[in-house]
Formats: sequence, C-alpha cells, structure tokens
Amino acid sequence: IVKKVIDWGYGVNEIKMEAQAVLLQTPRKNTINALGQLLRSTSDDYTCWQAAEKLWKIDPDNKNVINALVHLLESTSDDFIRQQAAYSLGAIGISDQKAINALVNLLESTSDDGTHWRAAYSLGEIAMGNQEAINALVHLLESTSDDFTRWQAAYSLNKIGKGNQKATDALVHFFGSTSNSETRAQTAENLGNIGMDNQKAIDDLLHLLKSSNSETCAQAAESLGEIAIGNQKAIDALLHLLKSNSDYYTRRQAAESLGKIAIGNQKTIDALVHLLKSTSAYFTRKQAAESLGKILAEEQMVAVVTSLKDCLSFRTHLIRGDRAKERSKECYKIIWKCAQTLPYPEFYQAWYPRG
Repeated sequence: IVKKVIDWGYGVNEIKMEAQAVLLQTPRKNTINALGQLLRSTSDDYTCWQAAEKLWKIDPDNKNVINALVHLLESTSDDFIRQQAAYSLGAIGISDQKAINALVNLLESTSDDGTHWRAAYSLGEIAMGNQEAINALVHLLESTSDDFTRWQAAYSLNKIGKGNQKATDALVHFFGSTSNSETRAQTAENLGNIGMDNQKAIDDLLHLLKSSNSETCAQAAESLGEIAIGNQKAIDALLHLLKSNSDYYTRRQAAESLGKIAIGNQKTIDALVHLLKSTSAYFTRKQAAESLGKILAEEQMVAVVTSLKDCLSFRTHLIRGDRAKERSKECYKIIWKCAQTLPYPEFYQAWYPRG
C-alpha cells in the first residue's frame, strides 16, 4: 500500500497532491516503519529512491535514508537513479563520511558526465575540508574533458577546499589550461576565495589582470583584494591597472581592492588622491574616496588635506560647475576624517601650508 501511495505521489498533479496528503495524515510512526520496511524489501531502484526521499522528509535524522541511498549508488547501473541518489545525498549527508565515500566512489566508477557533475556538486555541499573529497575533485578536474563538469569540480573545490594547498594548486593549473574567458573569470573568483596569501594564486591572478576581457580583468582585481593583503606585486599591478585601463568598472574594482590590501601605502594614497581629483566617473570617484579613507594613516593626512582642500573652494565650483560640487562631497568626507584625527595645529598647517 505504501509503495502504491508513493508511486501516486510522483504522478499527475491532482493525484500527487492527494497521495502526499495521505502520507501526511497517516500516523508518523506507522509511515516511518512502513517506509523503512519498503527500503529493506524492494528490489526496484526507483521505488527505493522514492521511499528514501519520502522518509527523509518525514524523519530527517533517520539513518536508514543515507544507508539506502549509499546502497543504491553501489548497486544500480541506472545513471538516472545514480544522479538522483547523489543529489539526495548532497542535500542530507552533510559531513557524513559514508555519504562522502559513496560519492567519491561514484566519481571513480562512472564515465557518465552527468553523473560526474551531480556527484561533484553534492560533494561541494557536504564535504567541507574533507581531503578524500578534495582529492577526488582534483582528479576529476584534471581528467575529464567535459567543460561543464570541470567547471563544477572547480566550483566545489572552491566551496570545500579553503586554505587547502592541493585544491589551490589544482585551480591554478586549471586556470592556466583553459582559454574560456567566463571559466577563467570564475576560476579567478575561486582562487580569491581559497588562496589567501598563496603566492601561486596571486601570481596567476596578476597574469589574469593582463586579459583583454574586461570582465575577467575586473574579477582578477576583485580576487586580489581578498588574498593579497600587503603584497607589493599585487599593489603595483593594481596601481598600473588604475592608471592604464579605460574600462570604468575595472578601474573602480582596482580602487576597491587597493582599499583592502594597501593600508598605509604611499604610492596607493597618491594614486587615489589623483583619481579622486581627476576622474569624471561618479562611482569610480566615490570608490576612490572610500578606499582612501580606509588606508590613510595619520602621518599621511596633512599632505592629503593640503592636496584636496581646493576641491571645496567656491571658486572651483563656480568655474567647473556641478561635477566639481559632486567631487567636493567625496573630498569633504576625507578632509572631515582627517580633521577628526589630527591635532588642530597640524590640521591648520595642512589647510594653510607655509609658503
């Protein structure tokens, strides 16, 4: 009877809703027992998967569910059932070693790209920091020729391999081996997530900054802002990008990343002051001011106030119009921060420099 109701539960909408209502109305313990019995007795793979799904929804902590799905992965040769069971394990098997092992074995035992993709996806959901899962995904990344599967393996490594050298090295190699601009941009983001202070990852992102694709270049700049704190090579490369790139979004992203990694760096402060005073792009100017405010040290404030103070003058507004007024708002924020930080004599000296 339970099997029949489950079968109906995957039928046309009206029957499906009625069948699901029957399961919900049946006493919970009776339903759990009946579904458990069905899992142990059925030889039909599809019925087994359906019963496991229903049992999980009713009793999420029931170990019979994971055991049944693992057994299903090991016993069936039907790729559709394998994919569905793998997907279910990705939803319920968080940190469960038996589920992780089953998905790793599935990656190694099948040649079907769709099944590879599904197992890689599920490992990304449940295998945080698990070395066996990382090893399996690295192997998949290096061995498959299917671009979609490689992308998923890289994405899952990004989720579960933070700080893991093997995962980082694999993504660096993957980046170097693909010519697809979207894939390279996604890989740059992945490296930014897992490659903190990793020089290989930083060098690879620096290479990516030279891309002629503006989206890829901007993504590399963003990722450097996450992993290259205090790295002079990264700072110099972003400064060059700030001066040489004509794409306003890329320049804005470079300015944002410099605000994260270049605290107290004089070359960066000079460049951001120049950008703030010279750019006509509203959001780029706004980002330059925001980043400048984050990295400015007290001993650098006098020179910055002296450089920016003329942006607030009435004469400047009169000559240059509304654009100068917009610029003065951002300059005012920086000058106000300096005024709150500096002793009054130093601020006075900055505003009225001698000579």
